[in-house]
Amino acid sequence: MYAEEYLPDDAVFDNDGMNVSIDETSSMDSEEREKKTHIALYRQSDPDYYSFKRLEEDEEGNTQFEKVHVWSTPIGKHIRNASTGIRENHRVGSKYEDLYFCVKDCSLFTKTDINKEPRRLFYRNPEEYERHMAMSLSTVIKNNWHEKHMKVKALLTA
Repeated sequence: MYAEEYLPDDAVFDNDGMNVSIDETSSMDSEEREKKTHIALYRQSDPDYYSFKRLEEDEEGNTQFEKVHVWSTPIGKHIRNASTGIRENHRVGSKYEDLYFCVKDCSLFTKTDINKEPRRLFYRNPEEYERHMAMSLSTVIKNNWHEKHMKVKALLTA
């Protein structure tokens, strides 16, 4: 038998006192749901945010849709990491732009009435882009970017 002191306050005993039922729902569920709603509303209010679903396959061969969250950066604004949404200290169009791996997303679902241009996505390196978009880049693209990145970094620190 359970000692009553170890049971939650909402535990209920049946008529014979042998079985205990505990309400499985908690206020934490509603708090988490409310938090997710606030995050979703915040993201929707951000004009540089968009999301899409891609088909993913797990280890067992089952396929399911996974939602991908993306933040773009308009010209003249602070560079924003496409996978995290964190704003960097550098602006688009500055000499520091070449420190980042930039991709233009030309897919149809990224265009809105306000934004007719392809969205510019900035990553810290090509490998971050590969992880975020679940794509593979050629080693030539990666090597060229790493060489350019080292040259720009050397020029900026000199």
